[in-house]
Amino acid sequence: KNPKEPDESLPSSGKRDRTSAFSDISILEVLPSNDGSKVITSVDGPPQKVPRTDSMDSSEDQKKNGNSSDDSSNDGNVALSDRLSDADSIASCTIIGPTNGSAGASLQNEKLHNEIENAAGTDDEFEMPECDEYFLSLVKLDPIPNADPLPCLLPREVAQLELALQIGPKFKDHSDDYSWREDWNGNLQLVDKDLIMNREALGKNPMAKQITIPFCEWVAKFARHADDFTNVKYLFSYVYNMKGTPSMAKRIMAHYIQCPASSIADRLKFIVQASQRISYDPIVLKQDGWTTAKTDTPDGVTGGAYLIGRKIMWQRSEAIIIAFVRDDGLGDLWKCMWVEDFDTFDLEADELQEGIKRWERKMVREKSTSKSTKTHKISSSRFEQSRSFTVKGIEDGIILATSYKTKSGRPWPARIMHVTEVKAMGQLSSRRSSSKNEIHVVFLAPYWNSQSIRTTNAKSSYSTGPLFELETIDVSRDTIQEYPHDIKSGTLSIEKLRAAFTFLGLPKSAFSRYLDSHRIALSLKAYAHKQNSKSGRRSSHVEAFASLTETHPLSVQTFLFPDALLNLPFEYTLEKYPHPTEKAIQSSSFDNEESTEPIMKLGLMLDALSPPRCWGGKSDEEETIATQLHSPPKTNFSPMKSPENLTSFKSQKESYSIENFCSEYLINNIDNDDANLGFKAIKTKLLDLVAALNNCIVQVEHGVSLEVRQEKLRLFLLKCMVLKGQGEEILHGPDMLKDPKRQNCTSEYRKACERIFKRALVRMGHINSGNGVTAILTDSRCNQHITAKGSFERAVRLPAAIRGAKLAGAGSKQSMPFVTKIEEAYMELAENKIVPMAHKTSYLRRMKSKIAALPSDAKGAPLTDDSDGEGGEDTRGSRGSYTAALVGVAAALKGVDMIVGGKCVNSFCAIRPPGHHAGRELRAMGAISNGFCLLNAAACAALYAVLPLSEGGLGLKRVCVVDIDVHHGNGTQDILASTYDPRFLYISTHAGGPHINGYSDDKSDDGIRRNLNNKDGIFPGRCGDISPNDGVLNLPLGQKITPSALGTALVCQVTPAIERFSPELIIISAGFDAHKNDPLGLGGLSAEDFGTVTKVLCQVALKICSGRVLSILEGGYGVPCCRPLEKNLFLPNSTNDNNEEKKPLKLLNLGDDLPANMEDRVDIHLSQKLDRCHQEGFLECVKEHVSNLSASSDVEPRQT
Repeated sequence: KNPKEPDESLPSSGKRDRTSAFSDISILEVLPSNDGSKVITSVDGPPQKVPRTDSMDSSEDQKKNGNSSDDSSNDGNVALSDRLSDADSIASCTIIGPTNGSAGASLQNEKLHNEIENAAGTDDEFEMPECDEYFLSLVKLDPIPNADPLPCLLPREVAQLELALQIGPKFKDHSDDYSWREDWNGNLQLVDKDLIMNREALGKNPMAKQITIPFCEWVAKFARHADDFTNVKYLFSYVYNMKGTPSMAKRIMAHYIQCPASSIADRLKFIVQASQRISYDPIVLKQDGWTTAKTDTPDGVTGGAYLIGRKIMWQRSEAIIIAFVRDDGLGDLWKCMWVEDFDTFDLEADELQEGIKRWERKMVREKSTSKSTKTHKISSSRFEQSRSFTVKGIEDGIILATSYKTKSGRPWPARIMHVTEVKAMGQLSSRRSSSKNEIHVVFLAPYWNSQSIRTTNAKSSYSTGPLFELETIDVSRDTIQEYPHDIKSGTLSIEKLRAAFTFLGLPKSAFSRYLDSHRIALSLKAYAHKQNSKSGRRSSHVEAFASLTETHPLSVQTFLFPDALLNLPFEYTLEKYPHPTEKAIQSSSFDNEESTEPIMKLGLMLDALSPPRCWGGKSDEEETIATQLHSPPKTNFSPMKSPENLTSFKSQKESYSIENFCSEYLINNIDNDDANLGFKAIKTKLLDLVAALNNCIVQVEHGVSLEVRQEKLRLFLLKCMVLKGQGEEILHGPDMLKDPKRQNCTSEYRKACERIFKRALVRMGHINSGNGVTAILTDSRCNQHITAKGSFERAVRLPAAIRGAKLAGAGSKQSMPFVTKIEEAYMELAENKIVPMAHKTSYLRRMKSKIAALPSDAKGAPLTDDSDGEGGEDTRGSRGSYTAALVGVAAALKGVDMIVGGKCVNSFCAIRPPGHHAGRELRAMGAISNGFCLLNAAACAALYAVLPLSEGGLGLKRVCVVDIDVHHGNGTQDILASTYDPRFLYISTHAGGPHINGYSDDKSDDGIRRNLNNKDGIFPGRCGDISPNDGVLNLPLGQKITPSALGTALVCQVTPAIERFSPELIIISAGFDAHKNDPLGLGGLSAEDFGTVTKVLCQVALKICSGRVLSILEGGYGVPCCRPLEKNLFLPNSTNDNNEEKKPLKLLNLGDDLPANMEDRVDIHLSQKLDRCHQEGFLECVKEHVSNLSASSDVEPRQT
């Protein structure tokens, strides 16, 4: 059966529980003793004498009579655990093979040799059967000479083989493939079995990603020479001596494993050739019961051998049918072979017919698109996805890669070796199919090679291992990612590295090693980028060269670093760097910039080693080089004067000027007589803005009331954002498009306006209003939305969120005001203006009418089902559901107003029902339901923020929505970014991906599958697997969201995308259903991880948009039961009482935050899932989220 599409019914699937007794004991050796008993010797312990038994006598008699060969063979139909389950059975087992000078063993081996020679078959058995001609033209069937037979294995050799193959009960926790297979061919396929390399990490964290490597490649990686393939030899011997192994298969195995090999690569090549040759060799197939000759007429209903020679399409690649067998248990089977690489697979009748249909459809399409009669070679697409895989910046040679040795799948900086470099080292793979899918990388300062080393002088225990480690890895998005850090600034951001490091789960002491790896990575990337810019290097003919060298295109596209550069004294240089705990180079705290340090200039280091600099004749040049190597680059992108020095005004001379907010670069461009008219207009707007700031500060500092102070601050901040937008329009006008300074001036102008915004917050705010304030908003009317019993989206989520916010300080700290009532003005604005902008009138009308028709006591009625009654099973509610959803939107609008108006820096809206699945109309983007959502508060807030002031909005230019819910926010994307809108950027990190939700199948009749047609897909389906335009960044993170995957995405893709977009407001769709205890089971994050995500996003906001962040509650269902379970009326009272006594239900105490009349209708099954949330769940996630919002609300950090 095709191993890529396993079938439980086939013997080779290896699913049966047939494990060996050697899997859980030490490696054993059975030796005779002088007194007739037997001694079991363990390599891990002292010998143990086993008394002589009748069974031993019987065994000895059999050996004397020569009748033991059948019992001693490695019969694949009898599990070793059945034959060697206790001491007696071990003692009675006949050992066949060399045993250190034993004459009896030698005679036994000679007898065995003769028996195998006699059983090898006659010449007639090795005659080539009739085969398909096209098949014979593809493959080479060179004669296989006779070779010495392979001996049976000793018990200790079998035990060693099983440990290597991870066979036995001890391996069943993380794999279903932990036992021997029933047939010889199934066991031979174990040569490519995927071994789990991080079993220890999986034991500690079952949700960690498995890291695997094929058995044969694992043996090759640790082989010291061409004959050091012991475990593969053992496997071949095991299969060789199984009952039923064809004679030709034995001959092939014996020949290829024993023929001389000059290198490890040659031996690996022979092993692959043996396995492949056995899979399609006609003689092997004939001896194994297959028919290779095509019949003249169809055989039976399925066609049988009549189909031999037919072409099919399977896994998007051309294949040919080469053999047929009729099995009494399995039915008709056809053996097929891919034309590209001669790998074989088996298909059943229905699968074969599908493959034939796909081939026929392909032929029809080719005829309709081309009238040419030329025959073109069909290129394979089985490796197409991998070969077309690339990462941004590959031409600079630096990536993030996952090592097979880390046991946890952590991405680490690495350099991709160029194909010429690999070839020179003799590292090219001998496996044709493997080489297309693998690259050679050098990991930079890896932490895993130095944990056991301890020195007193090192920065940490992780700083003492080799700086570089070579490894061969497969090409996939799981093993290779884009290197996230940019070289344009010439600096390395230590704060970004700390954020990324937090998600790796490594000890803090490993951070210095992590920092060193990025220091090397950035210096190499900067060197390669500079050289590429000089040479104008292009990646032409990449695919052709990759095909010639039989390597992956990434190995061709990467940069070829000179040997001299790779041999620079990196260790010496890194030792001179300060320890991470020491004070790093600081930027202005007023700009909330990260701690940075300059990138090593490797080009200058090389120049210093070449004449004339190496002669030391020019001390000034040498000093210049040293200064450039060790000093931060001078920059003119900071304010010319610090605004922090002015805290009060005593005279007009002490008022602010544009020099307090504009960088020297911007001043030089706008304050120039020869400047473009656009630049002069920018100067005018900045002067007006600074003058307005000075005027407002003077007014509010002369004893006005708090209300007047807040209103003046609000009006000024709105003016600040309007003038900022107007200035950007000038800089992007037609007169400025060709100006080379436009881009830098735009960036500096934005920074200047945000500095003014921050200064106004600091100077004109109040103790509970302005800088340092985080507002919490909610409304009890959200509780009017009552869902069905057993629903994940329960009413108690809102009281739990409120309790979490209060634990973070909401309502008790002056800097965290708690708003519990949303004004009617915002309700009217939402209903009459904003909601109709987000949702179609037909959707709203239908929703309102359906809810209005519900009885007053309705609970959990379907709200989003269509006319056929479909799509409403999960989205249920009551008469108050629309009001609850509308209040949620109104709260979001008020939150935006408070942020942009200066009452707070950021805000959290504790509302329900959630909204990010609600689109313009019912079931957005082809989803199967509305996913608990009615109105989209996040999208409404974004639309309100960009609405011009003249139309009742706030007039912002750009808003970014970052969705951290475990599900993709299809509704938000549908409303804001169904087509590209430069005002919006939607970013979503969620569970899913094409490998989970399914790919579009261009071989199918309709060309596409509906979302979630795959039963294993994740809601809302395939709509979140791709990013359709520049306004969308969808980041599906697999079946479960892990801290490592989320942290990498956050640093590699999310924060750079936000920085490029430069939003004026960031909205977080805060879903906490990716928590490790959430009943949905789609995440592995902790509450602390959610706090870190919040902190990272807020730090980006502080840098770009003065910290303006609006957080809106979405999903997250890990709230333990808050009320006792209802008794099952269909069971006797005694049964209910017994169940309660057996497992008492622990309730979550929400105190006064839980309304007295609020029900919590949970069934017994859901309550069991929720019980683990007492340890940590939704409430703790909200607490961490709000705590980090508050901690990031100070736009001007106070000096300590």
